[in-house]
Amino acid sequence: MIEVEIKLPLFRRSITERALTDCGFKAGNLVKESDFYFTSDFHDFMKTDEALRIRTCENFTTRETTSFLTYKGAKLDTVSTTRKELETRIEDSDIAREILISLGYKKLYPVTKLRQYYHKGRMTACVDQVESLGSFLELEILVDSPEQKESALQSIEALLLDMGSSLKETTRKSYLSMLLSKGSPD
Repeated sequence: MIEVEIKLPLFRRSITERALTDCGFKAGNLVKESDFYFTSDFHDFMKTDEALRIRTCENFTTRETTSFLTYKGAKLDTVSTTRKELETRIEDSDIAREILISLGYKKLYPVTKLRQYYHKGRMTACVDQVESLGSFLELEILVDSPEQKESALQSIEALLLDMGSSLKETTRKSYLSMLLSKGSPD
């Protein structure tokens, strides 16, 4: 699976949420996502532009808590954060974390955000409030093959233009990279 995605810093969250609704998006779940990223001496995910994480989701809409192990490949272009993504649900995030640490992986800075999901067709919009960083809009479409990537990116760009923004205003930096550049509290 390939995740075609952009990330836009937000200065007026309520205006963005209204614009999404005006464009036909329906509000979905409100979720607190706690991400723990990993690296190692034998595979430095930061240097290879990859990511290995365990995410725990506290869904305030359904009152469920779920966890996932995710691998994200290197970015596939220079305008978005499009990359291969492999994800599987895990039963116990604490045990999974201990397994990775026992195998020689090291935990990096945690990323915690409150995420409001919006949906329209095959596109998902996430309005995020990221601890220590502020608000962001992520737009994503999942595709099965690299051949579908450009069409998905064009759909995302069209929505951005409808909302009064452009790809030039987006960032390719991950939340983890932004937090690390601010300085880890460790």
